[in-house]
Amino acid sequence: MEIFVKGTTEDAQDIIDFADMVFSKNSGPLDFAGLIPKLYGDGADTQQYHYMVKENGRIKAMVCVLPVTCNVAGIELKVGCVGTVSVHPRSRGKGYMQKLMNMAVEDMKSQGYSMSVLGGQRQRYEFFGYEPAGIKFEFTLTSDNIRHKYKGLDSSGINFEPLSSDSPQLDDAYQLYQQGIVNGARTKEQFATILRTWQTQPLVILENGKFAGYVALSKDGGAVREIEMIDPALLPVVSKALAAEKNLDELHFTVPPYDPGKIAFLGDVCDWYRTSYEYNYHIMDYSSVIEAFLRCKAQNMMLQDGRIVLGIEDSGIVEIVVQNNQVIVNKYDPDHSDIQAQVSLTKREATALLFSPLSEFTNWKLAERQLNFPSGWLPLPLYIPSLDIC
Repeated sequence: MEIFVKGTTEDAQDIIDFADMVFSKNSGPLDFAGLIPKLYGDGADTQQYHYMVKENGRIKAMVCVLPVTCNVAGIELKVGCVGTVSVHPRSRGKGYMQKLMNMAVEDMKSQGYSMSVLGGQRQRYEFFGYEPAGIKFEFTLTSDNIRHKYKGLDSSGINFEPLSSDSPQLDDAYQLYQQGIVNGARTKEQFATILRTWQTQPLVILENGKFAGYVALSKDGGAVREIEMIDPALLPVVSKALAAEKNLDELHFTVPPYDPGKIAFLGDVCDWYRTSYEYNYHIMDYSSVIEAFLRCKAQNMMLQDGRIVLGIEDSGIVEIVVQNNQVIVNKYDPDHSDIQAQVSLTKREATALLFSPLSEFTNWKLAERQLNFPSGWLPLPLYIPSLDIC
């Protein structure tokens, strides 16, 4: 007989062993303790975040929801990061994953989560309210780009050292992270461990021996998953030094939409770049997420004044007001308010409209109602750093 339970400390090793077994079936041997140390490494106390099905005491299916609280332009958002979605090969077809996902989503709603995020096949998770959303910029910097554009740059003063919990530069790196427009998802104690998610290599950037920033690289060094510097203008010389240090022909950068400085530097030199959606998102509190990321956008550009009122399925009426670059978002119960929505949207439509890189091309419902968002509002710069999710 199966039972549906949350993990306890007694399940710690079984949780890791189950994840290793299921995912290794598809991609070869995996070690989740090494892959995601913030969840499964030594000392990680995260068993309670796992929803499980057990048959005769053995785990047969599992879903993890890692709670992350981040600060976006001064607004606190509670994010449920879903991962380690796994079913035993001999237990597939029993509906376990569907039941666990439904349990997880209902718990997040009842516990006041702002949104949830996961990676995976679109239609698989669409059923649970997730929609492709968020924006990321991807740039490829080649050795030819560096040779032609950065030929005169002297990168000899740039050096790199491993960043760990014992590094003398840990305080500096953490302070730099906390100064970002999106921050707060990491404690200083967890900072270096989180930067090692998915075998990422965190490095300190030194300029003439002094702390200049940090960078988080993929295992092979080719993907720059995160890079922050005290002086953003150092990006060209640091990129040149990094390519030389790792002996790489290409560096692949992923940049959030709220970082126009990096976008401008890389867009000026790279042969190849693209914009795409980031992950699958389930927005649970539209008003707070809209306000946070519209304020985020207002920190980088002057927003046009305006007022839009949306009716969103199961989320009431959301009024969005911008005046003198100040953002105010109000939520109303349609049964107890005289505020009328200018357009009504399903949750999927609202997420696609507000947070998708395709939003300006697919606003068909707004066009039908002759409703135009003020110039520059959309899409909102929704983005959760990949190292913070699971």
